[in-house]
Amino acid sequence: MLSQFEILKLITAKHTKLSLPQQSWLTALFKTIEWTFPEKASLRKRLTSLSPEQRKELLDSVNYWRGEAKLAPLKRTSDKMFQVEIAYLAKLKAFQISKIMGQKSSPKNKRDWVLKTLESEFFLTLSKKTFLGDECLDRILGLNERKVKTKLFGKNLKALYRNEDIYLDLEPEDLFTPYRVLKQMSNQLKFTKGDFLIDLGSGLGRVGIVMGLLNPQLQFLGLELIKERHQQAQNASRRIGLSDRVQFVCQDLSKTLIPTASYYYLFNPFSIVTLKRVFQELYRNAEKKKIKVLMAQVGRPPRMVKRQPWLKQVYLSPLDKHWRAHGYSLYQSR
Repeated sequence: MLSQFEILKLITAKHTKLSLPQQSWLTALFKTIEWTFPEKASLRKRLTSLSPEQRKELLDSVNYWRGEAKLAPLKRTSDKMFQVEIAYLAKLKAFQISKIMGQKSSPKNKRDWVLKTLESEFFLTLSKKTFLGDECLDRILGLNERKVKTKLFGKNLKALYRNEDIYLDLEPEDLFTPYRVLKQMSNQLKFTKGDFLIDLGSGLGRVGIVMGLLNPQLQFLGLELIKERHQQAQNASRRIGLSDRVQFVCQDLSKTLIPTASYYYLFNPFSIVTLKRVFQELYRNAEKKKIKVLMAQVGRPPRMVKRQPWLKQVYLSPLDKHWRAHGYSLYQSR
């Protein structure tokens, strides 16, 4: 295990070598997330204890990474300025290591790291304050909403998607379910062998990948309208080694049938017209077998479900002030 000062040096080092033992740079990534939100008193104390030589070495490293980020050199070396710079550079390093891990690591290593992170109380607590950890996990999995926006830039989206909601104006933290919330959902639902979950409007595939990793007995299908998001989800599932039971299909749910499943998930994915049709499809499936509908507490689905007498609420999560949806609910067909 690296010491905290060694981690600090690794974060701001001039050269990152992948030949480091894997446990070391996984630890570095985890600690990097921690360093992004340092406890002010302890970090300031550590900085004031540096010798002039150590301070110069740290300043040189900080300025190296400022150069990499195309920023001007840092001339003032107050403890407060160091603190801000270390936090900023730690964030850059976290993203860099996450991207490298996503590109270079084996499927098993990626699975192990994502599972390790989702089991971490530190990560789950940190996730309430910042989406940095979520962005790091996205990079490991190869999920990038900004690439989707770039590919769609300049296209006639109204012609492609009519009046459907595609939410290109939202940031990823508002568009997708946070990893920590998915962990909570998995704990609550307690999937068993034979369960089948369908994500209606699956986006980049976070739901399927996380649920698939946490529940080896689960079969998953993600249905997504936008092919650029669908492709990222499909590729991520393949690269992490889940494509045998975590699958994604590019599909327009305003026109096609919805397969029968045990569970369905919605995070406000549709226009009101499409949503009405989706609930009609869910009712048709509920006539064949008991189903459960899981939904984020935001937008149209929670309002629409009040018009569905065939559904009854069986669980409502505690209020979550740190998520746009403020929580989620579970309904079961009568």
